[in-house]
Amino acid sequence: MPVKISVIITCYNLEKYISRAINSCLNQTMSDENYEVIVVDDASTDASWEAIRQFNGLIKTIRHAANLGVSAASNAGIREASGEYVVRVDGDDYINKNFLHVVCEVLDWNDDIGFVYLDHILVNKNNTRIQSINTLPKLLDHGAGIVFRKFYLESLGLYDETLRNREDYDLILRYIRNFNGYHLRLPYYRYFKRDGSLSGQKEDRENLKKMINEIQNVGK
Repeated sequence: MPVKISVIITCYNLEKYISRAINSCLNQTMSDENYEVIVVDDASTDASWEAIRQFNGLIKTIRHAANLGVSAASNAGIREASGEYVVRVDGDDYINKNFLHVVCEVLDWNDDIGFVYLDHILVNKNNTRIQSINTLPKLLDHGAGIVFRKFYLESLGLYDETLRNREDYDLILRYIRNFNGYHLRLPYYRYFKRDGSLSGQKEDRENLKKMINEIQNVGK
């Protein structure tokens, strides 16, 4: 049976969290033969690779010799993916056990939908829920957890590897100009926001507003 969906976990110096991310992607209600997990280690200098290797036989792995950035790491995973759909999970985040089954059902039965995104639960280092996040007005806040049709991603040229940040926003902007998205009100993505993350900085919030305005003007 062909793989339906490929989960791509990107990792750079996330030894404290990467096992949690991998376990959440392996422990899904979807049948094992219908999905695969690909972990891309972007030249971590901590013990991330050692933690990833503990899952040998259960996942596919890619290890970069030099740090190339999230865009390149994501593209490496997409190129390796054999699934019809792909989703990226950040190495310090994790997903609900029903995530893969639900998103595949949406895409399988709706050919007009190009991507699916679910609500998030913001958690702290103890896995305690801090906040539920309705992602409908916050599509660009966090690019991981969005499920794309792989063929559509390839038609757009994947992530722009010249970008070291804002790579998700760039990709999503290009994607929504061509394909419809669907917001599913299920909080199945667990988002761990670390101190000093880019999404918490004032400059990024201002850039986000500009991006949202651009999205709202698409098609006008």
